[in-house]
Amino acid sequence: MPTGSGDEKLRDIDKAYLDKHQIGPMFETLLSNMVQHQPQDPLQYIIDAVEFNAEYAKQDPVTGLPEHRKAKLLDVFRLIDKEGRGRISYQNLQSYATKYGGATLKDEELESIFSDFHPGKDSQITMQEFLVFFSKASKAVPNAAFDSLIQELMT
Repeated sequence: MPTGSGDEKLRDIDKAYLDKHQIGPMFETLLSNMVQHQPQDPLQYIIDAVEFNAEYAKQDPVTGLPEHRKAKLLDVFRLIDKEGRGRISYQNLQSYATKYGGATLKDEELESIFSDFHPGKDSQITMQEFLVFFSKASKAVPNAAFDSLIQELMT
């Protein structure tokens, strides 16, 4: 038996598997979408495209947040911004923290959290500042842990 025939059998088995599961076209589509959208975080894009789909994997060009995460964070932002002004004041954050389990936070701790968002000169956190903060804070967080965090923030 020639030495090449074992390699050829393995190659045929590999090719049959790839063909059966349409791995080639799947990667071709994934790479094509990635080049088209040029995500800031290609690895997260691949994870999200496989876990969800290409639409949810798209990333915001400013924050780099995948669309599925951005949508959930905007829900949290709107929960805190009760007046719907598109800005969160310290009082909004204080009210939210008191209602959603932050009653044990001291004023200094809450002020520190508020300043972490880098509010503008008007001492208000804009939607963009909120998203930028969470894009950095959640960058290395797996999707399941991110969803748990959102669940905690919403209940």
